[in-house]
Amino acid sequence: MHYLDKAKQELIALVGRAVGPVSGSSSQTLTVRCPRAVAERFWRDPACLSRVFRGMADVRSTGPDRYEWAVQRTGAESITWESTLVTTGNGVRFVDANDTDLVQIELGFADAPHEAGTEVRISGHAPLPEQLTGAALFTVLYRGRALLQTGEVPTLEHNPSARRPTGEA
Repeated sequence: MHYLDKAKQELIALVGRAVGPVSGSSSQTLTVRCPRAVAERFWRDPACLSRVFRGMADVRSTGPDRYEWAVQRTGAESITWESTLVTTGNGVRFVDANDTDLVQIELGFADAPHEAGTEVRISGHAPLPEQLTGAALFTVLYRGRALLQTGEVPTLEHNPSARRPTGEA
């Protein structure tokens, strides 16, 4: 493994330990400059979900209000999770299609004060705590906000300033 990749993995592990695994009530909130209806549509779209969960999960629709999540695990085989989309009074929940208490990702939407857009809150619960840390949820929410506001997800890939050390191909 390249030493920068190893350092990145160690940093991710350190942040995960510092923030801790998500349990029942952990959540992250950001304000997005867009109407609430646009934000709600965005978070129901499997293509948008795949973009914001990139590196954590790929999402595809398997039927009306059904989603399959292919979860990448470090050093292990990918696993899939079948979820059902449940609409709530102020948002949506992705719940395990077979056991609603097993895995859950919840998104809440509220009008932001002073007509500043929409407040989007994300929370999660899973038997794989290394996948849903507070830091991971914040990353997903941050990517979603960027995609909604600018049309692209921030990345360092293909960055000309990300030079390789001398002597590497």
